[in-house]
Amino acid sequence: MTRLALCALILAALMPPPAMAAPALKPEQNAAIGCVALLAIVASEQGRGAAEALAYVPLADRGGRYAQLVGEQVMADGHTQEAVRDAILAAVAGLQKDGAGAALPPAGRIDACIAMMDAAVPPPGLPQCAAAMALAYRDAHAREGLAGEAKDLATLAAVLDHKAREELRVAGKSEAEADVAMGLAAEAVAAAGADSVDLDGCARMAAP
Repeated sequence: MTRLALCALILAALMPPPAMAAPALKPEQNAAIGCVALLAIVASEQGRGAAEALAYVPLADRGGRYAQLVGEQVMADGHTQEAVRDAILAAVAGLQKDGAGAALPPAGRIDACIAMMDAAVPPPGLPQCAAAMALAYRDAHAREGLAGEAKDLATLAAVLDHKAREELRVAGKSEAEADVAMGLAAEAVAAAGADSVDLDGCARMAAP
């Protein structure tokens, strides 16, 4: 074997193997990433206080959880975190380009994406909201006493507790059964923490 051939073999052995190309995104993954991007745009407009965006359910919390879930699912299929991020950014840019200057995508697309989010990250029910708001109240009360935020949270917690029990009564539950359901919801929320529930969405549920 010539010295040149030997050097070539050594270099070949030292070189890392060629990187495997990431698999192409599946249609359902593209759809989910598109919705993550769309909901991020709406959430951003909600953060700015845009009235048109505020007509939709609050998206900062559950939208973020949906984005995390979609990212984890796509990465589990062989894509890197960077690839997922780039795909979301590209989808945002595409939506903004298609919107031709409009602040929000078409209402039909927003509704469809919220439905996808609801299926993946269901909104909390009244018992969960009542428990989460009560827990948030206790945390605020421990920090500042019954003033400011704590006072508002106490009111919301009481309203949600009443609505939750009324919903259970209408569903045919006895008072004892309602107590059990509320207790189970409180235990689950306490284990996960108040932040595990979309408190903004719960506050909307407390509205008359």
